[in-house]
Amino acid sequence: MENAGLMTEGDAVEEGLARLFEVGREAWPSLPLPFEVFVRHVMCHLPKRNPPERLLPALHGADLYLACACKEGVPGAASAFQASHGATVEAALRGRNVPPDERGELTQAFWEKLLVGQQGVPAKIGDYSGRGPLGGWVRVAAVRAALNYHEQKKSDPLGARAPMDAQREPTTQDPELDFLKAHYRDEVQQALKDALAGLEADERNVLRLHFLDGLSTERIATVYGVHRATVARWVTRGREALLTGTHQLLMERMRIGRGEAESIIGIVRSQLGLALGSIFRAADQRPEPERSKRR
Repeated sequence: MENAGLMTEGDAVEEGLARLFEVGREAWPSLPLPFEVFVRHVMCHLPKRNPPERLLPALHGADLYLACACKEGVPGAASAFQASHGATVEAALRGRNVPPDERGELTQAFWEKLLVGQQGVPAKIGDYSGRGPLGGWVRVAAVRAALNYHEQKKSDPLGARAPMDAQREPTTQDPELDFLKAHYRDEVQQALKDALAGLEADERNVLRLHFLDGLSTERIATVYGVHRATVARWVTRGREALLTGTHQLLMERMRIGRGEAESIIGIVRSQLGLALGSIFRAADQRPEPERSKRR
């Protein structure tokens, strides 16, 4: 009976993948894509904590097919992508007040990063998981590009600036808090980074928009084209998954008890916005790897 149940689940997964593939092939008949390649792309994006047969019916098959075709370099896929979503990118940049005379250059750089990749960094289209409409995902990426553009405009590359934590982290009169910061700062920061890297790309994007860019749930909902209550759930779910992962990593790496780890997590929770903002900014400012250094 147990084997029969496993076979049933396997059949459901196979049927779900075949259905997604057929939807994609019907939507993009001019873009030939092997079934095995499509399946590999879909499966690598499915969260490990949920049964795939439950997630597959909710995925956007046509969008996944196009994204996979772009990632694999199928002839005509990039052109089809730009034709379908070019207006979305233009509207996002215009809505974020990118000047017309600089919009063209920014758009070109956006497409290159999204569909081609840059110096050892793979094309971002490979991150699309199909759990939301591709148009909303592109709109998020374009908004991020516009926000980065404005951030670079505001920054003075010749001016020496203190680290973000030193600039923005408030002082405290709590001796226990000061002790924990002084002794565990580096370990907490690394655990938080690693836990963040373990989240799904969609979860990281929402946390980034909320904590780094300061967008409200209403604004993020507009970007994704969903209700703000849905975004609020995404933020809550991503934050709790991040804190849970950080808690587990601290216990494993520092060999401390659950109670002590929970005390540290309580501090992280109270300053999560500052911590995430610092991590995301550091990632944005990290230089691209040189080709000569690639392994």
